[in-house]
Amino acid sequence: MADAETFQRRQFALRPGAAVAGLFAVLLADAGNASAEAPSLNRAAGGELVSKASEKLARKTSKPAGAASAFPMRPVKVMTRDEILASDPATLERIGRHIVIGYHSPATMRALVEKKAIAGIFITDHNVRRRSVADIRSEIDALQALRARQGLPPLIIAADQEGGAVSRLSPPLARQPSLARVLAAVKPGEDPKSAVVAYARKQASELQRIGVNLNFSPVVDLKIDPKRRSDGETQLRYRALSADPRAVSEAAGWYCDTLAETGIYCTIKHFPGLGRVTLDTHRHTGDIKTPVMELQGADWVPFRELMGKPHVVTMLAHVRLRELDAEKPASFSTSVIDGLIRTEWKHEGLLITDDLSMGAVTRSGAGVGGAAVAALKAGADLILVSFSDKHFNTVLSALIEANKTGVFDKGISAASHRRLTHVPAAHAPIPLPEKKPSSPVGHPAGPAGSAAKTAGP
Repeated sequence: MADAETFQRRQFALRPGAAVAGLFAVLLADAGNASAEAPSLNRAAGGELVSKASEKLARKTSKPAGAASAFPMRPVKVMTRDEILASDPATLERIGRHIVIGYHSPATMRALVEKKAIAGIFITDHNVRRRSVADIRSEIDALQALRARQGLPPLIIAADQEGGAVSRLSPPLARQPSLARVLAAVKPGEDPKSAVVAYARKQASELQRIGVNLNFSPVVDLKIDPKRRSDGETQLRYRALSADPRAVSEAAGWYCDTLAETGIYCTIKHFPGLGRVTLDTHRHTGDIKTPVMELQGADWVPFRELMGKPHVVTMLAHVRLRELDAEKPASFSTSVIDGLIRTEWKHEGLLITDDLSMGAVTRSGAGVGGAAVAALKAGADLILVSFSDKHFNTVLSALIEANKTGVFDKGISAASHRRLTHVPAAHAPIPLPEKKPSSPVGHPAGPAGSAAKTAGP
């Protein structure tokens, strides 16, 4: 996610001249060659993977002629905010444990927290602009204290603080270069790990100042520059770390492990990879036509090596993996989420969608409501909606309607609830400022520990 407020912040523009400085001078060998060095992701498994995923999808989606759609593409009625807040409290809590929202009005967002209708908040530049760290932290602490009084785990406090051009919280937080630039500055013979760890510790320290516990970083898409790329705001060539999947895995792993030391979760993004995508998913759905067997030995190596770590969240991109699903992007594709990730890979870590307020979703046939339903139905755990004033009502209306009509598979919903509940608690809580009595801000297990029953999503 390069810009979580797509329609709000179209004036955002990367400065290629500044961003390109310090990128790797020499790209390592062709990423395709890395497949020979990835025994855990051998190419021979590719055909079987595609076959199994396709068979599973066929079983799940087959229905008799004239049967209703597997999920409502759009809610029959979009409820008002007051109607949503007046909904059945147990239903709101069950649905809310999956939702992370961006916001403009603190009062509106507090009302959702009071009703247990969200799992977390996404803070970005307009939330911190011209504000002090103390004021921001006080606002977040008050919300966390409210959650504690409700007997719920801490809210997820998410940010998109990659460094470099994607530094949504700077100022007031200290600005840092991108991780790609830090790696590029490492001289031959020097240990890159020490540079990455120092960088991550500084970033974690800054994020702690305002109570962030989930950062949407690092980018683990490979640094591939396909011809005719027109990726607009994505600008992946300036954000990707390397064309070598092993180098990406190492650097991203060091970064995530360092953030975990302070209780902050990282987010590896954007599965199934944006390196080969030529369009900007802030506006259009991208496509990956590369065979799955090739992706296994290259683009997916960093994901497979990192997504199993207990403190790592994986972000699902609005990109169609054409070999598995030619219609829906990975962010809400049953064949990708349930068939590939959950069943074939047996992955039990947290999955969060990229921002549903992005054009790839809002301009799709499913819309934000249908995409939200499909994502949870397929086995995603968290849904990100940055433009909540415009899209939150639609998303909640669709989810409430789907819950009422029995769209969600009980087994998939129960598994997601277990994942959210059992996020490892071994990470240290984020310390509060001195002399400030309020609830501690912990790791983003938030929606998980809800006492709500596991029926529904």
